[in-house]
Amino acid sequence: MDYGRIWAEIDLDALDRNMAQVRRLADGRRVMVAVKADAYGHGLREVAAELEDKVDSFGVASVEEGMSLRVAGISKTDIIILSPAPYPEVPDIIRHRLTPAVTEIDFARRLSAEASARGVEVGVHVEVDTGMGRTGVTIEAAPAFLDAVRVLPGVRVDGVFTHFPSADNDIEFTRGQVGRFAALVDRVKRESPGLLSHAANSAGLLNVAESRLDMIRPGLIVYGILPESYHSGHRRTALDLAPVMSLRSRVVNLRDIPSGQSISYDRNYFTARDSRIAVITAGYGDGYPYGLTNRGEAIVRGKRVPVVGNVCMDLTMLDVTDVPGVAIGDHVTLLGTSEGDTITANDIARRAGTIPYEIICRVSPRVPRVYLRGGRVTRVKSLLNHDENRHQDA
Repeated sequence: MDYGRIWAEIDLDALDRNMAQVRRLADGRRVMVAVKADAYGHGLREVAAELEDKVDSFGVASVEEGMSLRVAGISKTDIIILSPAPYPEVPDIIRHRLTPAVTEIDFARRLSAEASARGVEVGVHVEVDTGMGRTGVTIEAAPAFLDAVRVLPGVRVDGVFTHFPSADNDIEFTRGQVGRFAALVDRVKRESPGLLSHAANSAGLLNVAESRLDMIRPGLIVYGILPESYHSGHRRTALDLAPVMSLRSRVVNLRDIPSGQSISYDRNYFTARDSRIAVITAGYGDGYPYGLTNRGEAIVRGKRVPVVGNVCMDLTMLDVTDVPGVAIGDHVTLLGTSEGDTITANDIARRAGTIPYEIICRVSPRVPRVYLRGGRVTRVKSLLNHDENRHQDA
């Protein structure tokens, strides 16, 4: 494939296989897939279109994300905004049939006024803080808060939910959250038996079975990435996930650099031998982490090679001295599989000192997304939105 200086391949077959495994794990429960942050960098509209018939709802972070899905034709699936929305966006929430999170009574009253003026009813999910310490009503205040929201005209309480701060690394704390939240759910369901309860993100789903409740909220595992504790081999899961995104670039310059010469900005790398240095068209402007300076790896002609010198905005340097035959135009794999070797998002995150979520979310909009099914290109999305049907037979 040939898509310019850098591109992200999105494997729709892998997405579907991962989703099928998640649904089996849900064991009949409802499934909300997190598609916020441009579906974790994979393409909001494209992922939602692929999964709409396989999920019960989509989770977004903003009204704009929800509106984008409605405009794109996602009409039959609930879209739940999991973060508090600004007050001025209340009309758009109702106009586009979005389901907002409610964390304070004044926001609920504004929803009520707007819905009543339009002669409609808006469903909401109330967020309860069981230990995240970020947003949501306290668990002690939740029963009275739910009662206050329930009586507002034009507002229908459809769900109640909570967030886990450490379901991957503090299992006992997470179990305590689930216990407190489940007790609350039992209590409030006496008044609202149809209320939908949800808590489990990917790590909660895998680590704390009792957190699955009425609905699960997977994100990371749908995109083929296990939580770090699983990836590093400390735990085991029956899931056989395939990464959905691969990030490719290309060699655009080759230089023979003598021993003792510096490479890139800040002069913090010096060649220890006569070296062959490949310059590739990827940098932090594309979302390739600056933290991989002198730490990253890439795959060139089936071999791992190190990043040398500072990662630049648009370019990165690789030491290809030990790889015979490297030529200008060669493809380079930064994330994903090439010739039997794989660099995972977890690998990159560990080297860059961050988390796998950030690695895939930060891939820049200027990086074209190339959508594949059966190894064939179905669509290309780029900044210019051109040549979408190019290389259909690639």
